[in-house]
Amino acid sequence: MRRAAFLILATAAGLAGQQSDPFGDLSATPPPPAPDEQQRHFWTDNLGFRKEIMSQFDTTEHGQPASRQSVGFELLKKFSTETSTVAAFDFQGRLVRRDGYNGAPDDMMGADRPGWAFEYHNLYLDLYNVFNPLLGDDARGRNAGRFNFRAGHFYVPFGLNLQTDTHGTVLQLSNESNFGFDRDWYTGFWGSIDKHLNYDAYYLAGSGYDLKFKGQTGMAAVRISLANRYSSEYGLEGGISFIAGERLAAPMQGGPVAPLATRRAGVDLRYRHSAPRGTLTFTNELSGGRDAHDAVVMQLNQVEYLRASRRWGVTTQFNRHTQDGRGADSNLLAEFAWYFRNDVGNSNLHSIRLNVERRLEMSIAQPHTVVTLQYYLYR
Repeated sequence: MRRAAFLILATAAGLAGQQSDPFGDLSATPPPPAPDEQQRHFWTDNLGFRKEIMSQFDTTEHGQPASRQSVGFELLKKFSTETSTVAAFDFQGRLVRRDGYNGAPDDMMGADRPGWAFEYHNLYLDLYNVFNPLLGDDARGRNAGRFNFRAGHFYVPFGLNLQTDTHGTVLQLSNESNFGFDRDWYTGFWGSIDKHLNYDAYYLAGSGYDLKFKGQTGMAAVRISLANRYSSEYGLEGGISFIAGERLAAPMQGGPVAPLATRRAGVDLRYRHSAPRGTLTFTNELSGGRDAHDAVVMQLNQVEYLRASRRWGVTTQFNRHTQDGRGADSNLLAEFAWYFRNDVGNSNLHSIRLNVERRLEMSIAQPHTVVTLQYYLYR
């Protein structure tokens, strides 16, 4: 009996010794992906594509109708290594059909584009932490997020526009009235100074929509703004901006398209505060300077109430632009917005807006009223 038990145990031990290791065919590190798979991941990872539809109708108090219909998209691609994001590319455009023109607040340059037109808005490349190849590990850590490079077509780095996407809204900020365009071609650096402040420093072509030089030297712009933590912790955004050089004067500002010496200094502030069943946001932009020898002053004041459900909101805005020898342009606007979808991060917006603009003072026309109805979808 004992001999039989011994033989059984010996046989089992022999079989166990002959059994293969269940992890024996696994290597210490996974094999690298095939080249075609690597290339596919390079182009598809961190790729965002958004669709846009807009239908807008406006009319004056005299019954002069106009419309703007468009379909568009935004393509955002981020290029990353295993440990960090090194670059980002953004392109946003629309195919637009215009019939009539009343100069709605979000279409001040539309008079030059009757009928069909393809419009680009954002078209730029960001390179992050561009000095990392020259720095050691400790210096890279200390300077993370401090030296980033941008080149392309984007919001003029003056005032709150860099922090505010007005692409799909009727209400706009003050740069288009101030300079004749709210986007320009430029290149330069942006990033953090410390935990309290950010900076933007660029050279601008001063040509607005099209990249062209017709004798202008371009403009240098610097903006110092509060760090992002102030927005998330205190609901506070703001900064000071400076811009100087030459730009092309826009026809909407009077006179031919020609180089115009431009200087501006500005201060801006936005503050969000809780209100009964919602949020109040106060926005202010104030700037002054010169166009050639003429003094220029621009102000914008806006108050918005957004329901806590983010389903609807009401806004009122007053803006005024004065220039020596030209007079003043001022507008009072009121808007009601209904949101089918309104994500906090602006990644998905679906809305209907009714905007009433009373043009109180006009340097080149008579005061009148424009009513705008807009449907907008971005997702």
